[in-house]
Amino acid sequence: IAACASAMAASNPKHTKSKPARNAVKPALPEGTAYGDRADVMRLADDIAQRRNLDAEWVRSTLSKARMLPSVVRAITPPAVGTPKNWALYRSRFVEPIRIRAGVKFWLANQETSARAEAQTGVPASIIVGIIGVETIYGQQLGNYRVIDALTTLSLDFPDAHPRKADRAAYFLTELEAYLSLTHRTGTDPMALRGSYAGAMGWPQFMPSSWAKYGIDFDADSRVDLFHSQADVIG
Repeated sequence: IAACASAMAASNPKHTKSKPARNAVKPALPEGTAYGDRADVMRLADDIAQRRNLDAEWVRSTLSKARMLPSVVRAITPPAVGTPKNWALYRSRFVEPIRIRAGVKFWLANQETSARAEAQTGVPASIIVGIIGVETIYGQQLGNYRVIDALTTLSLDFPDAHPRKADRAAYFLTELEAYLSLTHRTGTDPMALRGSYAGAMGWPQFMPSSWAKYGIDFDADSRVDLFHSQADVIG
């Protein structure tokens, strides 16, 4: 689905590489504690480099420039126990005129690509289009957090108040490693990509491990070049 979403986005002439990336780094980056000041982070960098067969100095340099973002910690902290869920209100946020109109326009503009994606993957085009609409309103809201900051914060400073802190922190560490591997392999600047407070990227808001596992370059019929070729869209 991630591949389908990126392929359709890339086929849209409004989103070519001649335009700046939607998620390019902006001057107003939230500031926090630099992780390069922590010895345990540098030890972690060496461990990641060894496990992922990455250049140790590159990993150290990358993590040293990541910053702890308190806003990410606040965003991932669950609400008070017993907060009622309102399905009707939640549904109304997505099934509404703005997303419906944008979805119809997007689908019509990408009919050929969506048909190819459905034929090759078996994922109905309606599902692909629906996911992109729910996640980012067809690329309008891709997230304002540097992915490296979000993933490093959630790996190393996951909030104690969360009932599943250990499991969730371990999960985000895996995603941080996947992100480092992906950007290193594709030659993408790990400091340049932005996404959600949880580190999700691109039009469908998929995590780094999903891009690495499921990304498909439809033109090359392979899984190796999607992230790099679509860095402007993903980022």
